[in-house]
Amino acid sequence: MVKTSSKSAQPASPRQPFTFYAAQGRVYVSNNAQKLIDLGSLTESDQRFAYLLDGNQQSADGFPSAQAALRHVADHVRFLFLDGQFTAVEDARGSVDLKDAASIEVLLDELKSGERVQDASV
Repeated sequence: MVKTSSKSAQPASPRQPFTFYAAQGRVYVSNNAQKLIDLGSLTESDQRFAYLLDGNQQSADGFPSAQAALRHVADHVRFLFLDGQFTAVEDARGSVDLKDAASIEVLLDELKSGERVQDASV
């Protein structure tokens, strides 16, 4: 059975804040609990950036800046993937210097438009 918001026929889908960072050749992300995790590699070659995420092998290249690569990651990663990574991956706070790191802040929907919430307890 699908649970929906009582105000509409659409499933409730709150937005969650995340900050993506490019530091020391890696892509990092922090959540609202301030846990910081390493998502994968970020490389630069001929003034173009590329990334490869460890958990799902998502990759892309040809970005003009680290921020552009981070924006692509944020636009193409799913909340449920990130949620799983925050559960599985060790907290990297204290082991990486983010002082001069490129970063972007985003709000991600727990569900993409059209996705349905399924209650696994029934």
